Amino acid sequence: MNLDVVFPKSTELKKYIKYFLFIKNDQINYNRKHVSYPNTNCCLGLLKGSKLITVSKNEYKITDSDGFYSYLTGIYEQPKTFHYIGKFDEICIDFEPLGIEALTGIKVSNLKFIDEVVENQFNSSWKEIYNFIYATDNISLRAELLEDFFLKKISLNHRDKFIPFNEIFVNKISYLQNEFNLSYRSIHRLYKDNLGLSPKQFMNILRFRSIIQNNKHKNGHMLDLNYGYYDQSHLIREFKTFTNLTPRQFTQRVSSIESAVWMEIQ
Repeated sequence: MNLDVVFPKSTELKKYIKYFLFIKNDQINYNRKHVSYPNTNCCLGLLKGSKLITVSKNEYKITDSDGFYSYLTGIYEQPKTFHYIGKFDEICIDFEPLGIEALTGIKVSNLKFIDEVVENQFNSSWKEIYNFIYATDNISLRAELLEDFFLKKISLNHRDKFIPFNEIFVNKISYLQNEFNLSYRSIHRLYKDNLGLSPKQFMNILRFRSIIQNNKHKNGHMLDLNYGYYDQSHLIREFKTFTNLTPRQFTQRVSSIESAVWMEIQ
């Protein structure tokens, strides 16, 4: 099983897309679970010859199926388990919050999960993505083709509504009020309507991701007042909330790919 992360080269596209993740397995007897952890991105998943089946709220199974398939996961607060069985060829495009709206004009970042999103939610021209992306096995070429496709999708009408939520790293809602020059109620509505989460929920996930990306969880003295944790136990409680693991367990069991994707393979 191969995992590759490629970051967009286009400065314009980097505003809306974090990275492309390519996951491929050619082994017929593959039977493993991939556990993903809360993030502040929205993921568009594309599959050829496989389909994702919902088992429960936070568990999915990927099994053989004819043709192509797509799904979208929004911002979530609990680990998600994806059970892969047999061969698969999956491409995940991780968008910034509202990044996919800048390309489609369709509001989806506030939803937790959408099945067959390319087929049923987006413009019919999006279906061509399957034809060119699965015409080659070369990862670099796939990434280039995806960039070309998405650059053509950026709309002046839609991108004006884009808000760089991930760049607003604060730990108090009062700071958000100053940032947006809005009332507390308006701030709450802004986040809830666009992201499906309260400002506090989103800020906590953003803080968690910042901690693991900066490897702060590996250090017994990692507390930084800028993160807003009261003490060590506060950090550990929040870690368990998002991962069901302690920081030490997370370090031992979870692997990082390019400091962008954090995954446990069971």
